[in-house]
Formats: sequence, C-alpha cells, structure tokens
Amino acid sequence: MFELRHIILIEAVDRLGSLKRAAQELHLTQSALSHQLKQLESSLGIKIFHRVNNQLHFTPLGKEFCEASKGILEKVHQIEDRVEEVKSNEMESYIHGYSEIETQRLYDQAHSIADFIHWDSRWEEGSLILEAGCGVGAQTKIIAAQNPQCEFVGVDISQKSLEIADQLTQDLKLGNVKFLKEDLTHLSFEDNTFDHVFLCFVLEHVKSPLTILQELNRVLKPHGTITVIEGDHGSTYSYPDSKAAREVVQAQVTLQEKSGGNANIGRALYPLLKKTGFADINVSPRQVYVDDSKPALVSGFTLNTFTAMIKGISSEAIAQKMMSEDAFQEGIKDLERTAAGGGTFCYTFFKGIAVKR
Repeated sequence: MFELRHIILIEAVDRLGSLKRAAQELHLTQSALSHQLKQLESSLGIKIFHRVNNQLHFTPLGKEFCEASKGILEKVHQIEDRVEEVKSNEMESYIHGYSEIETQRLYDQAHSIADFIHWDSRWEEGSLILEAGCGVGAQTKIIAAQNPQCEFVGVDISQKSLEIADQLTQDLKLGNVKFLKEDLTHLSFEDNTFDHVFLCFVLEHVKSPLTILQELNRVLKPHGTITVIEGDHGSTYSYPDSKAAREVVQAQVTLQEKSGGNANIGRALYPLLKKTGFADINVSPRQVYVDDSKPALVSGFTLNTFTAMIKGISSEAIAQKMMSEDAFQEGIKDLERTAAGGGTFCYTFFKGIAVKR
C-alpha cells in the first residue's frame, strides 16, 4: 500500500512544516512531491493532509500514520547504522586508505595528471553534474573550477572524506559544489535527475562495477553523458626494467583483487559501458610518459603518486607473505631509481565517455 519513500516524505513534511522545504531537502520538485502524496492517499484510501489558509495540517488519520511512520523510520535508521558499521569494517581493507598521507597523494595525483585526463572534462553551461565517489575532492576541485557555470553534486560513502572535500572547495571558493553522503549502489535521487555523471578512480575499488554503472544510468537524463576514468596497473613499465619493481606492482594488483577490486579495470571500460546499455561509447587511452625532461611529472606522478601508492601497501603485502620485506624494499628502490636520472616511467589511464539512450 505504501513504500519507504512515502514514509520519508511524510516525516520530512511534518518536520519541516511545508511542501516546499520538504521538496528541497528530498531533491524533488514541489509538484513531484505533491504527486507522490496524492498517490499515497489514493493507495491508502484516506486523506493525510488538509489545507487551512494555505497551510498543511494532518487529518486525524494522517497524524496516526505519521506517528507510526516515525517508529518505522527509527528501525530503518538502526538498520542503516548497522550497515554503515559493517561497511566501515570492510573499508579497513581498502587498499589506498583514508589517511592524511593518502589524501595528499590523491591531491598530488590529480594535479600531476590533470592535463592528461581533464583537458576535455567540460560540459555545457547550466548542467547539473553528479560526481560519483568524489572522495576527498581531488578531482572535484579541477572539474568544478573548469566548469564554473555548472552545478556539481559530489557524493561518497565516507563522511570523513566528504568533510575534507567540502573544506577544500570552501578554501578554493568554489561555490558551485555541494556534497552528500550516498551509497552508489542505492542512490536517493529520482530517475533522470542529472545532465551528466562523472566518476574517476572509483570502479577499480568495487566488487560490482556493473551494478554502480546501472544505478548511475538510472539517475542520468536521456541523452545525458557519463564520463568514467580508470587506471590500469598492467600498463606500467619503466626503465631500467626491474623484476622486483614489477613484483611490487603486481602485489598491489593482487591485494586489490582480494578486496574485491580490479586494478586493471581501465581496459574493461568499453565492455562495461556497453553492457550497461550506454551508446556512442568512446574510450581513449591517456598515457603518462615520464623522463628527465619532465621534472614536474617525475616528482608529482612517478614518486608522489604511483610509487607512494605502492609504498602504502607494504605492510599488507608483507603480512600476507606475498614477498619478503627485503624484496618489497628492493622493488620500491627500483621504482624510485626510474626517477633518479636517466630513467623513464610510463602508465596509461583510460577515459570513457558514453551517452544514455
């Protein structure tokens, strides 16, 4: 007879006192909210509200429904808290982590490769864009600054990351971004909400990238575009060549696979987007090649992005007996040697852009 969304709607109207404020909080138009109320009343066969002097008041039966709904919502919130607790425990195995060091590494990565992956991250003025899995805002600060006439909604499951991202955009005076805590597998937005969807370095960490792409497809407007950027550790090569360096990179790939991710997902973007049902798919490789003539990339990418990421999995790789501590340190030393003069380093990102049918 009714759904959870109806209960959430009634609670919001009761708490906020008006359809307009409830619609704003729930990211609905006022007409859409009114339509859902009428559907609920029709389904229940009762009137929930009546209007007096343009003010909403609960009918007696409506008040009973509202009070009962509060108990249901309380139980739902308890379940949600438990789910978040389980997810937090699972996130401890997330390869990159959420430390201050990792936050800085993500900023270094975004800055160092911006010219490679974001020169075409531009959308028409007035667009509403969802950044899925925005994290600490490393990519947000770039795409929001490049598109000042667009509105961005950054979502992530980590409240701590969202707080960091929000502070970053405030410091940069980027007024076209807001952040919300969301689960990418079950977004709270209505169908066909966003003009465009953007996600960067997200699918590599999830167990079911197809599920997330399907959910993003749902909230994207017809003829809207999705932009997906992912790396591919299998594209890594360096000079001087080193077996030890290749082994520590493979340790990262293996650990990410054990946690349900895929560090080589870049090569799979086209089939994933096609299977989701997107059209006009274009995937382009964005190769980052580094040698002595590019000192900013030597420090920003080879050392502070890629090698720093591999260093971050040392304890886990050694604890799982993938390799000895000496072998791991040898691999790190050889990666650093490619940046010490006379060396080269190469890595390929993949950027996929597709259209919702």
